[in-house]
Amino acid sequence: AGDTCQMAVHKKPMGGGLSAVGGNSAYTYFKPSDPKYSGMIQKLYDDIPTLLPAMGLGGEPLPLLWTCDYIPKNPDDWPYGPYDRSCPDSLTEYTVGEFNCSC
Repeated sequence: AGDTCQMAVHKKPMGGGLSAVGGNSAYTYFKPSDPKYSGMIQKLYDDIPTLLPAMGLGGEPLPLLWTCDYIPKNPDDWPYGPYDRSCPDSLTEYTVGEFNCSC
C-alpha cells in the first residue's frame, strides 16, 4: 500500500562515479527494518503529515506506488568539506532529491 515502505534500494554508481543517474549502477536491496536505513525510513514516516500539505496535497491519500530519492551528503560540520568521500556511512546524512509516483 502507498503508506507502507516495501524496501530501500541503494543505487550506487559503478566505477567510483558521483551520480547513479543515467549510467551503470549497482543496486542493493534492503528491508525497511534493516538498521542501515530504518532510521531514515522512520523519519520519512514522521515527515509525511507535513510533506503532503507542503506539496499542496493535504488531505489526499498517498499514491499506490511512489519513491523518495535521497542524495547522500557529508554532515555540514564535516571537516574535509562537502565533496570528500571519506565520511563513514554512520555519519552520512541524506537529503531528498525528488519524489516520483504512479497514480
